[in-house]
This record gives sequence, C-alpha cells and structure tokens, in this order.
Amino acid sequence: MKRAILIAKEKLLNDLNPVLPVANYQAIANTDNGIEALRMAQRVDPDLIICGWDIDGLNPLDLLQNLIHAHICPVILILEEKEYPNLHLAVKNNVHHIVMAPIRAADVVTAIVQAEHKFSIERNHMDEIRRLNDEVKTRKIVFQAVLSLVSSGMDEESAYSAIRSQAMTSRKTIKAVAIEVIKGLWKP
Repeated sequence: MKRAILIAKEKLLNDLNPVLPVANYQAIANTDNGIEALRMAQRVDPDLIICGWDIDGLNPLDLLQNLIHAHICPVILILEEKEYPNLHLAVKNNVHHIVMAPIRAADVVTAIVQAEHKFSIERNHMDEIRRLNDEVKTRKIVFQAVLSLVSSGMDEESAYSAIRSQAMTSRKTIKAVAIEVIKGLWKP
C-alpha cells in the first residue's frame, strides 16, 4: 500500500481513513498542526498528502506553498463549504486537486487518481527542464572552447571537429574535452 499523510481536524480524519484503502493508501501519519506536518512530510517521504483548511500552527496557504514547492508528492486540499471563499487562493498555490466537503468516497478516489496524474506530469516536465538546462550549459561550454580555439587561429568548423574527434578518441564527453580546452589542458 502507498503511504499518505493526513493534515486535518478529527472529523475530517474520521471521514478520510476508511476511504484511503479503496485507493490503495494507508494513513501513516495524522496531524492537525501545519509545522508538524512539514516535518513529517520531509522525514517519511509520503506518496500523498491530504490537507484540510482548518489546521493549527501554520497558515494553510503557507503549508500548501511549502508542500507544493518541496515537490515531495501529490497534495490534495479539502475545503468545507464555509471555506469556499479560499478556493481561488488554493488554486493559485497549484494544489494537485481540491475536493469540497462533505466528502464522498468516489470523490476522494477520483481526486487521488487525478492528483497522482498531475504530479507525474509535473515531475516529467521538471525532468525535461533539467535536461534542457544541462544541454544549454554544455552548449555554452563547447561554444567557449570553440571560441578559444578560433582565437588561436583555427576556423570554427575545424575547432569543433577537433573537439569532437578528441572526445571520441579519448572516450570522453564533448563537454569534458571542451572544459579541458577552456582550462588550457588540451589543444589540437
């Protein structure tokens, strides 16, 4: 079973606990304190966090911002009817799903599936951004190395070919060879 942290008052916890096994989750920690919830989330690495709006110790918006920014797991927010005016604030915090109370088992299970999917998409996008940033950094380093070789009298195409050939011959990455060129450790 997957592990969930529930951050809510007793009434909401009692409503959620019987529903979680239907979605293949078990509550590994319950609290109504936002600060304690942040510590738990970082310590136990949960698969899901379900949070109510009425919590102690921390403003619910601050808690949500910290949980979303940490990108530990999907975060679902449950709002009661009296908390509905806070809906736009919750949406701005990019919670993965919002459920309105009174909760029904089908709504919670659907929210979990949708939150997991949205979290997965976010994680894939973050990985792609990281990969693209690494590629841009590599291109900058290679460009600096090519410019270094061009300033010593080579033409641009020959400089790049020399770096690429050295990388293949030495079984290093083009980036590693480019760094050697920049540091003055290798010249063709």
